[in-house]
Amino acid sequence: MNSLTVREALNRASSFMESLDDGRFLAEMIIRHQLGWDRTQFFLGMNDPVSEENWLAIEQMVQDRLRGIPVQYLIGEQEFYGLRFQVNPSVLIPRPETEILVEQVLKRRNPQAALVGADIGTGSGAIVVSLAVHSQWKMYAVDIAQESLDTAQTNSQIHGVDNRITFLQGDLLAPLTEPVDILVSNPPYIPSEDILELDVQVKDHEPMRALDGGRDGLDFYRRLCQGLPAVLRPGGLVAFEVGMGQARDVEQLMLASGVIEKTEVIADLAGIERIVIGERGRG
Repeated sequence: MNSLTVREALNRASSFMESLDDGRFLAEMIIRHQLGWDRTQFFLGMNDPVSEENWLAIEQMVQDRLRGIPVQYLIGEQEFYGLRFQVNPSVLIPRPETEILVEQVLKRRNPQAALVGADIGTGSGAIVVSLAVHSQWKMYAVDIAQESLDTAQTNSQIHGVDNRITFLQGDLLAPLTEPVDILVSNPPYIPSEDILELDVQVKDHEPMRALDGGRDGLDFYRRLCQGLPAVLRPGGLVAFEVGMGQARDVEQLMLASGVIEKTEVIADLAGIERIVIGERGRG
């Protein structure tokens, strides 16, 4: 094969993915990843040659993406709250709407205070690491899968906050060894019967344990809210991400715990009620 330039590689890879809405951008991401370039290098190096070895790797990633594998798994990372996180098929890919959860928690509690927080179902650690980077809180990260915890711990080390996060394997609240001031979670919330309707990227490649929320999608919220009296300190804050149409049901589950006195629902940029916040009374 005659050597391609970066521009020619971009055009060729883009043509392969023309059926995808974001095909050209995906092609850029794949090429930049393979070359180890940032966007500035990429645009300045359009006339640079691409070795045959690099092109074959790029071509393989393009074919993998066309088979439905998310590009984040192919390049092994995803940006979240201004930070880069390693991701792999053992963890859910962090979504932009989850950044609202981090933002709301940081806005409502003093980042410099001596607080204790927990992220339940931490996955890649995107939430807990982002909170730790932007606060001085002591944090717990809980997940039922050790492979997810390994990824989260790696991300905590990358961002220099592993000394303030304790990683616990187990089922939801069970591993916690002390009450917390802040409890956050983005649990599985897709109703079981809706799983088959999801995009192939999600249903065939992201971990099912991070998606299936039971018959109505609320199984994990029920269990988390039932545990609030035992784990949330007086004056504590709880914040959940929820699926479309679930916010008011989750709000009622919080109130039914008997310890949450005040709730608020926050919409995402698309106007979907996405975050449910609850505050425990101080009495």
